[in-house]
Amino acid sequence: MAAPIKHYTIEDLEANYNDIHALYDLAEELVNTIESDFVSDPEMQLEIVEPLINEIGDAVDLLTHEFILIAESKKNKTSSKASKAQVESGLRKIFNAINDYQNRVRDVSKKAHGAIMNIADPIVHKIQRHVEHVVVIFLEFMSISLQSIMNKAELEQLKSRDSRVALMMHQYALSQHQG
Repeated sequence: MAAPIKHYTIEDLEANYNDIHALYDLAEELVNTIESDFVSDPEMQLEIVEPLINEIGDAVDLLTHEFILIAESKKNKTSSKASKAQVESGLRKIFNAINDYQNRVRDVSKKAHGAIMNIADPIVHKIQRHVEHVVVIFLEFMSISLQSIMNKAELEQLKSRDSRVALMMHQYALSQHQG
């Protein structure tokens, strides 16, 4: 049985676009950690967060462009010109950048003899949760491969936090089996 087709209003589409675009604001929060009074070495902090900031910016540029294509197809009731590969690539960039950030923090922590966390960690955690939300947004519009976007542990955490993801994956698997 196919899932019912959801009809999106312009407001729904704008809200989804704004949710994707909000990743820029979260990246800006990372920039603000560099100048924080709690950071003793701004240059080191820049080295830790700058690659993540850059990857988020590049990925959000790509994802917002692809979402505009999706929104235009919904508005004009035409087939979408959005690229599944581009969406997966953009999302994968962010997940990989978060993992790389965590590795940089771990390396700096070892050198500092056990510093437990970086000031940006709570922001990175918010970014990770928000990216999961963006994944769900794109899942509503296209069949993307979550296994190619995130690692198995991240996927399991996402499925446990958002039951819609597990349901969407199940429905997609059933449609593949029937088709």
